Amino acid sequence: MLWRILGAVVTAAETLAREGVECRVLSVHTVKPIDRETICRAAAETGGIITVEENTIEGGLGGLVAETCLENGFVPRRFARMGLKDTFSSVVGSQEYLLSRYELDATSIVARAKALLCKSEFEITKK
Repeated sequence: MLWRILGAVVTAAETLAREGVECRVLSVHTVKPIDRETICRAAAETGGIITVEENTIEGGLGGLVAETCLENGFVPRRFARMGLKDTFSSVVGSQEYLLSRYELDATSIVARAKALLCKSEFEITKK
């Protein structure tokens, strides 16, 4: 069974594929050790990277992926991080509800990918 966040990412990738946008999904279940080779290959072979995490984006997976790419000489043409903003939440609900509330559900991921495709190359975004 897929974790909910990974399930949202896979669903988003399937939706984008039906719309003609090819995606690669990499599951990074831990940040240590990080698979530098796979991340760098993805940066070199794809049009961009979006990281999605159920964590704050400050000091999270997106930053580690960016560092890994740049330190190894790969600059993604497009890059975005999706995760919790640097804020406290007083919202309570199911995981599904919270993913939607914090724009980490499949619909939000699809929208973010489409928006990223509309940006010029080398534009780094943080939302």
